[in-house]
Amino acid sequence: MNIDCIMEYLSRNLHTAVWVLTPEGRQEKRICLRADLEDRMNETLLSELLSLAVSEHPVLVSDDASAAYAVVSAGERLLVLGPVLLTFGNACRRRISCVGYHSDALLLLHPCGSADLLRDALLLHNLFHKKNLTMEEAADVNYLDDQIKYTVQEHFVKIVFENQEQGSRHNPYDQEVREVAAIRNGDPEALKQSWAEDYIGKLGVVAKTHLRNNQNLGIILVTLASRAAMEGGVMPEVAYSFSDSYINRIEEALSPEEALSLGRQAEYHYACLVQEIKGERTAPETCRNTNSNISLCKDYIFQEKLKLIKNMLIYSRYSYNEIASYLGFSSQSHLGMRFKKSTGMTLHQYRETYGRKEFQDDRHRQKKG
Repeated sequence: MNIDCIMEYLSRNLHTAVWVLTPEGRQEKRICLRADLEDRMNETLLSELLSLAVSEHPVLVSDDASAAYAVVSAGERLLVLGPVLLTFGNACRRRISCVGYHSDALLLLHPCGSADLLRDALLLHNLFHKKNLTMEEAADVNYLDDQIKYTVQEHFVKIVFENQEQGSRHNPYDQEVREVAAIRNGDPEALKQSWAEDYIGKLGVVAKTHLRNNQNLGIILVTLASRAAMEGGVMPEVAYSFSDSYINRIEEALSPEEALSLGRQAEYHYACLVQEIKGERTAPETCRNTNSNISLCKDYIFQEKLKLIKNMLIYSRYSYNEIASYLGFSSQSHLGMRFKKSTGMTLHQYRETYGRKEFQDDRHRQKKG
């Protein structure tokens, strides 16, 4: 194994040093492509890093100044990646008391997310061990300590006990099944009926404030609805993109009612998308054009592209030429011809009729499709 090549790659990727240490703490090798980083660790730092090494998984550790290291057991040797500077919002479970770098030297360290550091450490770990460790397994032992896991179980018991005492319960599962099935089947009316059902249960409590709780619930609704829509035939990229759009809007909601309503609106939107797809698949004109699998595939792709074209005409300022290029048409005229054949309207007519005024292109910059 060309360990030097791997160390050089990791040094370049994390813009830091990669160390090979003996179990006693003696430095055997150091590879660092940066000349501005110190070339030795102080004895206290070395001692603390060595005490954290385990063979089962890589270990992330940081000091109070957010300088972080990864320690990997490699047989008779230890490999250390670091230091890097953890970016805001990133943390790891294990802390060391000593500061490996002076405050003025911290500015030299590469800003890095803990997941990036762990991913590179995991690469090293798996190279030296027969059983590959997954990123999820490595993250579990580096981000969550036993106390956090215990607290989750303790809170679970508390919720169950309080609900039993108060005669409270969550929404019935079969109601959720009907809701998801309505979206998957493209049946907006059945979705409305599931909303109107009367039941004793209530929505879960998933945050401490009313607004944040409903924002989380709205995000859950969008997530479940997007998956159901994909099962119903909506292209994943379309479903994911709508999901991103709705979730970002939910995050900006100013009231709990608005947040939850956006989640419901997303459910209805997805149900309508599936309904439209299922309707197109069973339309007589579609059936007449299924003489070959190739024709069917081409038609299906353009049905799906048509939805994106309409959305881009209504909700964006993209020019017709930009839309044609983005969606793989040979020219704007080719796009315009196909679009008019399918809708009976030119690109310009559609945008003028349905487009939001603030998104409409200046007329002098656009030609009719």
